[in-house]
Amino acid sequence: MASGSVQLIVICRPVASASAMQQAVCPKDGQQIYEPIAAQAYLLDPAQQNNIDAALGPFDYAYASSLWAMAFSMVVGLYFVSQGIGQVLGLIRRG
Repeated sequence: MASGSVQLIVICRPVASASAMQQAVCPKDGQQIYEPIAAQAYLLDPAQQNNIDAALGPFDYAYASSLWAMAFSMVVGLYFVSQGIGQVLGLIRRG
């Protein structure tokens, strides 16, 4: 599922002079005149806000350390199990 889409947007950039039509699209701010330019941008879907906020949230070190400890324990446990199986197979092979 996509979290957004590529859209064509209008950006107002500062310039020294602009036509009346350009000023109608981008009104001037005080003495600064702007002209519109088109650009492609990736716009996020508002329905995906919770997913994006969760991904950009603070890192949970307690949860990460518990996952790491579980994975490390599984690797060590599998090592001992496979070593035991290897010893049993070696015993069978030697008679």
